Amino acid sequence: MDNDNQRRFIDWFREASPYIHRFRGQTFVLVLGGDLISDGRITRLAHDMALLTSLGIRLVLTFDLPSSKKPTPLISPGGSVPAEPVVPAADLPSLMAEVGRLRFDLEAALSQGTDATPMAGARVRTVGGNFVMGRPVGVLGGIDHLYAGKVRRVEAEALRRHLEGGEVVIMPPFGFSPTGETFYIPAEEVASRTAVALSAAKIIRLEPTPLVCDSQDAPLRQVTLAEARRLPGSPVPPALLEALDSWEIRLHLLDARIDGALLLELFTRDGIGTLISRDPFEHIRKATLDDLVEILEIIHPLEEKGILVQRPRERLEMELDHFTVAIRDRSVIGCVSLTPYPESGTAEMACLALLPEYRGQGRGGELLAWCRKEASRQGLSSLFVLTTQSSRWFIERGFRPGTPDDLPPVRRALYDPARKSQILITSLSPSEAPPRG
Repeated sequence: MDNDNQRRFIDWFREASPYIHRFRGQTFVLVLGGDLISDGRITRLAHDMALLTSLGIRLVLTFDLPSSKKPTPLISPGGSVPAEPVVPAADLPSLMAEVGRLRFDLEAALSQGTDATPMAGARVRTVGGNFVMGRPVGVLGGIDHLYAGKVRRVEAEALRRHLEGGEVVIMPPFGFSPTGETFYIPAEEVASRTAVALSAAKIIRLEPTPLVCDSQDAPLRQVTLAEARRLPGSPVPPALLEALDSWEIRLHLLDARIDGALLLELFTRDGIGTLISRDPFEHIRKATLDDLVEILEIIHPLEEKGILVQRPRERLEMELDHFTVAIRDRSVIGCVSLTPYPESGTAEMACLALLPEYRGQGRGGELLAWCRKEASRQGLSSLFVLTTQSSRWFIERGFRPGTPDDLPPVRRALYDPARKSQILITSLSPSEAPPRG
């Protein structure tokens, strides 16, 4: 391995480390499309699933029939009720046989362990059972859906015992009734109800299909639950979105045709699929003491280059109340400080910094906008910055040159002419303040 590849590997491993620690002991529910299993792609995916179990992640695998054999949802006249499949009794034996074949293929893939494969020594143990109690869909819009079913309940305690024992649970798209009947239940509903019952951290759907796109066919990387429900054509199964209503779950939609999609989605900050969460994946908030180390890691390289003023850890700790951070997937990717001088009607914005991979994408502007709104909310009329290398960026965003005389007296006394920092000022308007309540 040459030096460049070594560096990339080390950087990736360090980026993955927080996720490795965070995911240990968590439960993930995977939804595998039947086409993924039947076309042979499951072999490589099984290697990645085995790796997850070795990292202490608890896996529940749900799967469905291939698209060519899946019962087709029937829309009622007028579309007044949700589309549900109709499953006659005569179709059940062939559906069961196909599901059984897929399950055997899945278990065989997870049982690999020769020295020549990534699963050498993995020893993944699988288990299945009557963990889903079902009920019939019944008659909707005048249509009897026969042996199409819904989840009545999930035997969560039994599932937990198997997961705590290190077993991978496999759940087919069926539910069973107390009267001994079998109902076909789409894998998305089985996964959704199981994830809620187990308080799972994630539902991950893997299909050999493209990513979810917006109305301009641009791939979507992160959307909120509300945004997902407004997407044209309803590309996300409603059953999966219902889980996000019931529990703090993150839903990941992955293109299974991408080799390593599961690992790339879970162990890199930006992922490779579509992430749907109830709350925004990326947001801005006030800094806390827990953010201190990450802030230092962001600003230290810029301090060494002389772009930012040196801030020892002790000083940063004292000034932390003035800091705001940009968060992406629970990690700090940027920061800024805002120090108000209410007696002068102004505030200083300082220490605006981002991780290198997130520069030039508009996030600096978002932090600036946050500072403008916060200063305006506090009733201040202007905002100023001192900069040695970023004056053009600020001027393009409405700042104008100032002089030391424009600084508040307290700040003027600390001004260091030797740094030759440019003073830039911008006016604020009350309309920039966010509405209260």
